[in-house]
Amino acid sequence: MLSHPLELDVQFAGSDEDRDLAAKLLGLMRARGRFMSANAPIRLSLETIAEYFEGTGVTGAETRLRAAVAANAPIFAIEEIDGQSVVVTTRRGIRAVEVDGQGRHDFAQRLMTPQPKPERPPVPVRERPRIDERWSTLQVTLDYLEEEAAPADTVVETEVVEATLEVEMAAVDEQAVEPVAAEAPVIPPARTITIPVVTPTDVTGIDDLELAAAIRQRLAADPRVANFGEQWLMEDRVPRFSRGDLRRLREYLQEQEQPLADDVLAQDVLGVRAGSAEFELTRFAIDYRLSREKEFEFVGTTNQRFWSTNGLPPIGTTRRKPNELGTDYRFLLDEMTEGPAYRSVESVDHVLTFFEYIHGLLPYDSQMQRLLPAPLQPNQRGAVLTFETPQSYTTYLVELRYPTPNRGGFILGLDDFYTENLVPGAIISISRTENDGHYRVEYLAESGQNGRLLELDERRAQRYVFRPTTFACGVEPRMLLTEDRMSGLNGEKPLDEKVRRRPESVVAATFERIGQHRGGNYSADFDTLLAGVNVERPMTETLLRSTLENDDTGAFSRDPEGQDVYTYVPGTTP
Repeated sequence: MLSHPLELDVQFAGSDEDRDLAAKLLGLMRARGRFMSANAPIRLSLETIAEYFEGTGVTGAETRLRAAVAANAPIFAIEEIDGQSVVVTTRRGIRAVEVDGQGRHDFAQRLMTPQPKPERPPVPVRERPRIDERWSTLQVTLDYLEEEAAPADTVVETEVVEATLEVEMAAVDEQAVEPVAAEAPVIPPARTITIPVVTPTDVTGIDDLELAAAIRQRLAADPRVANFGEQWLMEDRVPRFSRGDLRRLREYLQEQEQPLADDVLAQDVLGVRAGSAEFELTRFAIDYRLSREKEFEFVGTTNQRFWSTNGLPPIGTTRRKPNELGTDYRFLLDEMTEGPAYRSVESVDHVLTFFEYIHGLLPYDSQMQRLLPAPLQPNQRGAVLTFETPQSYTTYLVELRYPTPNRGGFILGLDDFYTENLVPGAIISISRTENDGHYRVEYLAESGQNGRLLELDERRAQRYVFRPTTFACGVEPRMLLTEDRMSGLNGEKPLDEKVRRRPESVVAATFERIGQHRGGNYSADFDTLLAGVNVERPMTETLLRSTLENDDTGAFSRDPEGQDVYTYVPGTTP
């Protein structure tokens, strides 16, 4: 559709100057409102118009404009808006007419104003149902029944009156009869309840720890009390989880492929925001409810409550199974103290052996027992800890396996830390923090050193080889496996599993590998033997010394000519 500009002939009045100025004013106003409707008012301030015309060379513009507007009143009008004179006209060249906007087709009124609610018609008065006249015979029947019952009642009353009169006449003629007093009702005795007197127990002479243990034992036996660690709450106030919630918790653990703390599960799975009023209650509910589910296992500490489930990948080395490592460290059970003082020391220094280095582990000996936390739950098999290394700005997730009656304890998960920073024989320091599940591991940083050190080559068949190695950590020289000291291990294969189970067989094989051959016998000093036997299996100084000196076969003996030197006679070991 094509649109054409509105062209209307307008007759102006007044003098020639007024008509000329009025025509120019109308053209200016039409240019201003060229996109407006034909009857829409176009407004321009008189001051702005006068300034425009003065710019075109018209002198006394405002006075002349007022005269031209006054002469053409049917076309222009001057309004006062906020104290300012405004010229008003339309594109048609007539004065603007105020139009009443309240029409029938006003959408604001039609669409936004709801119609009045319809009036409910008046409810007609319902006529009460009239009783059928046939029901009137019911009263006659009732009256007939009352008449039949009346003679009996009358006879009874008459007899009573006559009896009363006879009694009164007898009372006048005969002597007065004393009235017989009515017997008082028998009131049964009140039931008496005797409450036994409870004598309070005097606990002033009992130790606080013993009293706390007694209270803990009593509350733990009460099924109405929920307990986890040192937290207690009434069982009915602990939130319960549906089967769907437990499934989502299990699937999230399997998706992350590692144990997770209870606060992470509360936020990521259950959607409870940290810091909210129910956050701590949700954490306690997770710990308490999951401890009663067979599919979940608690592997945390008091401050870091980790949870695990079936199907998660193991933490640490895959060279040996955890049960085999526990058998290797079984000898630590004999070196443990009966009442260990958990977390009683600030830090522990340790020298890495070759066996610990290639498996990425640490022994859970008596020193580690005094540094690390005790099991939080009964029958807890392990605990997941975090080891922070400030020198490499890395935190590792490690697993502590607690000892059992048949297996020793150990710590797994330090493979990457050892490979990237240390060598066998390095000295490390493990210190505790305020969090019983978080520890710091540091090593002695020194200038770079070069040497040919022992390694396990696993590319084809497993063999021990010496390779050039550069390391920048502090080491214990007597535990450093250099080619100069252990050249006999080059090209040797690891011992068979049946041989390495027996400490005597490992010591004998170590003599034959690294000992000095003298007249059919082998001799080696104690430090060299200690470093050599820890290539095949873990062995402490106590165990090695006991194996050498308590040998009934005579295979091992102390060399009287050397200082802390032992000899081995081949063919005499069992």
